[in-house]
Amino acid sequence: RTGLLTLPTLLAMKIQVKLTATAAIERLKADDPELVSCDLSNNAVLQMKASDMIPRLADALAGNSHCRELNLTACNLDDACCEKLAAALAGNHHLASLVLEGNRCGNEGATHIASALRTNRGLMMLNLLNQKGSRFGDSTLAAFTGAFDSNITLLKIIWRLESRQSFRLNKLLVRNNEIDRRIASGRDYSDLLPSGVAPLAPALVTRRSTASSFISPRAHLLQRTSSADGADKAAPPPPSSGAAIASAGVSVRERVAARQEAPSPPPRAPPPQPTSRSSCSARRSRSRA
Repeated sequence: RTGLLTLPTLLAMKIQVKLTATAAIERLKADDPELVSCDLSNNAVLQMKASDMIPRLADALAGNSHCRELNLTACNLDDACCEKLAAALAGNHHLASLVLEGNRCGNEGATHIASALRTNRGLMMLNLLNQKGSRFGDSTLAAFTGAFDSNITLLKIIWRLESRQSFRLNKLLVRNNEIDRRIASGRDYSDLLPSGVAPLAPALVTRRSTASSFISPRAHLLQRTSSADGADKAAPPPPSSGAAIASAGVSVRERVAARQEAPSPPPRAPPPQPTSRSSCSARRSRSRA
């Protein structure tokens, strides 16, 4: 005989139950300590009523101190929704990962998020990949590079940036990753701080160490440029000044070490030696005989 499984039964069986948008907003607003990861990806209600639901979700997120990861993949969010989320992000220093992949965020929405990052001290990973009908260009790049004048906590961006100046942002992300490594090893990082920016408070340092597990291992900086004929090509590498390209926080030193550990290719076979004239004459004589 079969029966309906109740919610307590599902939880007791450790079966993950997908959050509804309304339940997520209520738990975020109540600052539920058990809601550490909020996954609303592909939520049908948000897809239909994003303009009504996202302001409520943003208000709840603004006062939340326990949620470390918010996934809003494919929820039909536009620039106005990004503006509401940015307002919450500006004062929420607890959220470590924000996934906005597969929405309709354009340069305007990304600029709102960049403005929030000027004061944010918690976000470590931002995913803006695959925005429908939008291309992030120089205006978005300028907004994010400006945010790094005061932001020292964002480590990874997942997106497609079409700009020939993308190496500028690469350097700033490398700086933040180096700051994060020094913090983890207990070393001084004051020489890396932008002018007028104070070191992180001890409470923020502790919070970051516990939130690092919410950063996706596949997170990386994906940047492209557009050529004059419209074809995409890889962004130019940054100048060789000791700085590394910000690709998942991998430094030049680590890349060189990985290259040295790779197996060396097999030696090439020596080229054939030219045959002397005397040996050629001897072979012709034998063939005539």
